[in-house]
Amino acid sequence: MRPELHDLRRDKVLRAAHAAFVAKGFTRTKMEEVARGARVANATVYAYFDTKEQLFEAVVADALASYNGLFDAVERTAGVDVDKALLAYGRVYFRFMADPTVRGIYRTVSAETAHKPELGLMLYQSAHKLLGGVLQRMLTRFSDRGLLAIAAVPVAARMFEGMIEHVTLTISMLQGDQAPPLHDPETYVPEVVRVFLAAHPPSEEARP
Repeated sequence: MRPELHDLRRDKVLRAAHAAFVAKGFTRTKMEEVARGARVANATVYAYFDTKEQLFEAVVADALASYNGLFDAVERTAGVDVDKALLAYGRVYFRFMADPTVRGIYRTVSAETAHKPELGLMLYQSAHKLLGGVLQRMLTRFSDRGLLAIAAVPVAARMFEGMIEHVTLTISMLQGDQAPPLHDPETYVPEVVRVFLAAHPPSEEARP
């Protein structure tokens, strides 16, 4: 099989699997249904993925793939301008959490974790690999330089991201993956940054 045909068929399987998982959930989705949705033979699905768990993990990876490098780019370009760096991170994180494809994955996993906790762990690890602790490293650097006063960096990072998740991911859990965020990112993210900076002002030595 030509490589491009191989990739095309795999992409079709992943698209069909994503649609099935978000519509029916992990438990109720059957590999045969995915094959029908992709218009391929059952054997084709199993040629790529031995189990439904492997298929779901690939669906998660595919959903996150478009954000590969975006968070790292924010970290690479972050200088000593705290406001600018947090705005850049916040806008990418807002976009990530408002993406209907990503939302569908989170909603599907949330509905299954009571009896399939390993799915939640897999999603957590996949998201952690994507984000790579970028925000925590940035906050640690700013704190070490006296540009921010932060007592507990992990807590501060969760608070920053939580303010964004509340208007993007949380609303989708209640109103569906396509629900618009509660606020526009161009006005909301700067407000998140303003509140965060007010809670963690720079040390007196670092003030101009």
